[in-house]
Amino acid sequence: MARKIETRWKISTTLTALTPLHVGSIGGDVDTDLALAVNGRGNYYLPGTSLAGALRGWMAQSRDLDQVRDYWGDHDSEHRGASFILVEDAEITLEKGQRIEIREGVGIDRYTGAAAEGFKYNRAILPKGVSIPLKITLDCQKSHAPTELWQMLQALEHGDIRIGAAKTRGLGKVELTKIEIHRQDLSSAQGIFEALLAKGQPQDWSELKKSARYAPPARLDFTLGWKPRDPVMVKAEGDGIAVDILPLVSQVESGVRFVIPGSSIKGVLRAHAERIVRTVRGIEITSETKFNQQLEVPLVDVLFGSAEKNRPQPNGKPSGSQGQIGALSVDDCYATLEMTASDWAAVENTPKAKDDTFAQFETTLTTALGGRGQPFQMLQPAMHVAIDRWTGGAADSMLYSVLEPIGVSWEAIGLSLDAARLYKYYPQELKPAIALLLLVLRDFAHR
Repeated sequence: MARKIETRWKISTTLTALTPLHVGSIGGDVDTDLALAVNGRGNYYLPGTSLAGALRGWMAQSRDLDQVRDYWGDHDSEHRGASFILVEDAEITLEKGQRIEIREGVGIDRYTGAAAEGFKYNRAILPKGVSIPLKITLDCQKSHAPTELWQMLQALEHGDIRIGAAKTRGLGKVELTKIEIHRQDLSSAQGIFEALLAKGQPQDWSELKKSARYAPPARLDFTLGWKPRDPVMVKAEGDGIAVDILPLVSQVESGVRFVIPGSSIKGVLRAHAERIVRTVRGIEITSETKFNQQLEVPLVDVLFGSAEKNRPQPNGKPSGSQGQIGALSVDDCYATLEMTASDWAAVENTPKAKDDTFAQFETTLTTALGGRGQPFQMLQPAMHVAIDRWTGGAADSMLYSVLEPIGVSWEAIGLSLDAARLYKYYPQELKPAIALLLLVLRDFAHR
């Protein structure tokens, strides 16, 4: 039997990415392990399933299960059936100057301190500032106002709903910037004709918001001002020519800046939190402990998250994922130094001088920095070499150069702890998790 629909709400919005974001597809490509999703026309897009999943996940955290199922459906119940909310695919069009970025990720072995075997990958991301068209349709069986939907849209306005992968590692933060809402009355012939000819009755979003007051979820936000004592950088995915290793850059508005990804900062914080818990509880790791087992530390999983494990269940039950998203989110940290993308590309592609000096490179770098003083007092090429333990001389093929940011200042590091999630799903770990985070921050403040 078909469902009776009395009212339909058509919502057309634009989301602006406040951070880079990634929504992947099946498999990768020849250049990237985690490629971006591409539709049948070869354009980048965000599948409606990914968008709907993020919206439903937000509602599930702030509402009880029955309210969520009233909107999003329940395939296990004949009473509810399919979802009443339809979210369309969002095709992405890159504006002039915007480009896809590649970032690398690597797991650090807790025993050796070096890269863990088999845990290196790269990921393609859409740049910060990209626009995402979001279209939502809600069918209502009654004529009442969908309060929960208006609150969800306000959450998007506040940037409280992240989409895509690595949401707690600096990616996926979006903000609703434009919105149009039409109400269609499907209970009468006149209303149906009006919906077909004029898209329905336009609604005032500012008035709709008044009927559904939004309270942001409880969270603790930290803004950490910091100053590097030594050069701090994350290596770019590709190598330079005149200088082998260059700092990673990311697009900010019309230019580029050096960036420390949230994943890198979160990894450092997590490793220290693990050391604290292992020390208190006497948990030891050996050279035989596998990398994914090294990460299984009580309380740290709740605070920082854990990957899927898909372990077999007892009594023949189907295996399920024991992975969980972390309660702590860490944003990317950008340098204050701004450069144009074309000037930085010239730095990357500057050829080596025949006399093995950096004279030509210094000239190109001066242009990229806009003539701000001596370039090598801000970004200094440094030579590194590995020493052969037998001969005491330079090891063969182990001489390389690094462009080190020695005079670059950085913006504050942003952290956010989702206290609402901890309170709902892990109430017993709420206070211990906060205490562990404060211990980690205290240790970093006193280094």
